[in-house]
Amino acid sequence: MWKVTRKGLRAHKLRFALTALAVLLGVAFMSGTMVLTDTIRKTFDDLFADIRDGTDAYVRSSEAIESDFGPTQRGRISADLLPEIEDVDGVEAAEGEIQFYAQFVGKDGDTLGNPEQGPPTFGSNWNEVPELNPWGLEPGGSAPETADQVVMDKKSADDGGFEVGDRVTVLTQNPPREYEVAGIVKFGSADSPAGASVALFETEEAQRITDAVGEFGAISVVGDSGVSEQELVGRIRDVISDPQVEVLTGEEITAEDQDEIQDALQFISIPLFVFAGIALLVGAFIIFNTFSIVVAQRTREMALLRAIGASQRQVTTSILLESLVVGVFASLVGLAVGVGLSVLLKAALSSFGFDIPSSGIVVTTTAVVVSLVIGTVMTLVSAVVPAWRGARVPPIAAIRDVALQQGTRVIRRSVIGGTVFVVGVTGILLGLFGDVDNGIYAVALGALLVFIGATVLGPVFARRSSQIIGWPVAHLRGVTGNLARENAMRNPQRTSATAAALMIGVAIVGFFTVFASSLKASVNAQVDRAFTADFVISTGGFGGATGFSPDLAEQVADLPEVGDSTPLRFGQATIDGDDDFVVGLDPQTAEDLFDLDPRQGEVSELTPDGIAVSTKAAGDNDWEIGSRIPVQFPNGERTLTVQATYGVGLREGLSDFAVSIDGFALGYPENLDNQIYVTLASGVTPDEGRAALEQVTEPYPQAEVQDSTEFKESFSAMVNQILGLVYVLLFLAVLIALIGIANTLALSVYERTRELGLLRAVGMTRRQLRSSVRWEAVIIAILGTLIGLAIGVFFGWAVIRALRDEGFEKFAPSAGQLVTIVIAAGLAGVVAALFPARRAAKLNVLEAITTE
Repeated sequence: MWKVTRKGLRAHKLRFALTALAVLLGVAFMSGTMVLTDTIRKTFDDLFADIRDGTDAYVRSSEAIESDFGPTQRGRISADLLPEIEDVDGVEAAEGEIQFYAQFVGKDGDTLGNPEQGPPTFGSNWNEVPELNPWGLEPGGSAPETADQVVMDKKSADDGGFEVGDRVTVLTQNPPREYEVAGIVKFGSADSPAGASVALFETEEAQRITDAVGEFGAISVVGDSGVSEQELVGRIRDVISDPQVEVLTGEEITAEDQDEIQDALQFISIPLFVFAGIALLVGAFIIFNTFSIVVAQRTREMALLRAIGASQRQVTTSILLESLVVGVFASLVGLAVGVGLSVLLKAALSSFGFDIPSSGIVVTTTAVVVSLVIGTVMTLVSAVVPAWRGARVPPIAAIRDVALQQGTRVIRRSVIGGTVFVVGVTGILLGLFGDVDNGIYAVALGALLVFIGATVLGPVFARRSSQIIGWPVAHLRGVTGNLARENAMRNPQRTSATAAALMIGVAIVGFFTVFASSLKASVNAQVDRAFTADFVISTGGFGGATGFSPDLAEQVADLPEVGDSTPLRFGQATIDGDDDFVVGLDPQTAEDLFDLDPRQGEVSELTPDGIAVSTKAAGDNDWEIGSRIPVQFPNGERTLTVQATYGVGLREGLSDFAVSIDGFALGYPENLDNQIYVTLASGVTPDEGRAALEQVTEPYPQAEVQDSTEFKESFSAMVNQILGLVYVLLFLAVLIALIGIANTLALSVYERTRELGLLRAVGMTRRQLRSSVRWEAVIIAILGTLIGLAIGVFFGWAVIRALRDEGFEKFAPSAGQLVTIVIAAGLAGVVAALFPARRAAKLNVLEAITTE
């Protein structure tokens, strides 16, 4: 049977090569992702191990808030601990460190770095202890020695064209200030730590900038030779009486740093693995379809094997051996291509500002084994059903003509496919709306079952669907259109299986399209309803990754053109045991700038020890005016009193929890305004107001003055940018699906060689034949697209409905975008059919009509 297998592979080289290409691309995406993440992980693990190599103990605050969208926020410790630690027996040296927001302004007046959509920009103090300093000065530079000096990371210096001795403006929570560039540094072997922008100051200046005079973020300790880390930590703990201060060993803080960077890298690795899985799933449909067609075309061959004594097991083994060879070969090549792809992905991340320290590509045994196993097993599993069908061909089929296509068992398919589909939909709804643990797994399993159910049901509706979709083609293109329509209808099972591969990619595209348009519509509705301001000053993003000095809000409030204004600050806190977001605002003006829908109490009378909550949050927790709520901030836990309730909340675009600006400042180590809302004074025109605001914000290049329309457009632009990246990642899955269409049509042309020869013999031109194959591809592509869009729109609706309490109130699919997807799919079908159509048109008429 091995000889039979080898001959089968040689006889069908082209079709198996196309199948291998689908496997290859999926494996390449997965192996490339694994190699990239392994490379980054190994690089940063080594880097942090080197950086913390001299740290034997690490002292910091135990008060911390873990953020879903950034590093852990942690309180500060008293600088008075430093001399106490230095006096501990076994301590050779100790140094305090502090970190805060800081951003360079380039010579062109624009900021360097974009922390809203990329790596952070931060400042810190220069460490005087060599064993604890991770920064390496470039030749010609020096450490900052005065309050007027700063040290820049090499990436920022290169991007801004700065050299030692230049003057550079630095944005912090204080008003913008110019500093002299004392030196330029590298982070280990990298120009910057993971693309971040870093400003290093003299310690007292760093403390002044971030209002931390007499405080540090942490203290690093070097122990004497012969003193173990555990022993040193024990001695330091003995002299520290503050229960809100904790001491870690150097090994523990190194492992924590490594884990934190791995967690941060998940925003890269998880999406890549998801899209790699989608590509592999699409490839599985193509493998199944290809082997099904190949087995159907070799019915007589299978029957002859059975007639001369081959058992069903031997026939099955032969077909599975073919799939094994294809799977192993494609997986090996895919692994090699994946290594190259990881280099491209690394370069792409660098172009987005995520600078990965220079190091060789890391190919782990795990990446090799997983890629080979997944690619091979996926190919084998996809070929099991076709192999089983091929083995069931009776020997008598060898001596008579056999129909190549198999009938569709409508009732059985309807029952099985319908059941699987309904179970999948139930799983999705249960995961989104039900009270279940790890609902995301129920949603993922449900989505997979929906795809499987739709695929099983496909042949039941494929014939009628192809007839309807092909109706315009048949009437507009005459004979060629009618032939394309009939060919698509001829074998519903094959047509639906081919369309199913495209269905998956289009469903994901449709889902993200619907989700993005609904998200934008929801935000627009919230802005229109809740915000009554004339202008918003923001950083161009909607997160709290950066901001501007509170000094700007004071200058804005003093403008004669401004009526009312309030800054907004956003932070994460643990409120009565649950993680949530809290907003800081000016109580005196908030109700004039936001339609808060006040219910009880007065927001305007909010004190630093008070909190205002939405009616939804109050109802969910049985709070009322006067209730005392424990709130954990980075600076420690405080008990706040409910002093007001309001009708709007997260659904309306504002947090369910609000505190005064003064109360917010008590809870967080940094004081940055994220946004400023402004209403104009009576009689001031919008043009006059904008001019005044732009003049006062000129020294703050990160601040943008926007009216409500521009504010909504900036959010839409950010969503569109993310959506564009999703489309790029999904392109591979769609490309694999188009390869599947080309593969199926090529096999179909081979199967219909005699038929096509007869058509040419009775007068059909090459051009007409090419046209008919292309229109058949269009019908199949549109069939898969329409099914995929229906599933994608359902997914979008379900997710939007599940997130209503999170502010996603509008289900607003964009008809124009969905129509564009259908048109694009039709054009993609034409492209996929180019090779099969050309091959069909080149058939020799006499040879074709004599083919059995």
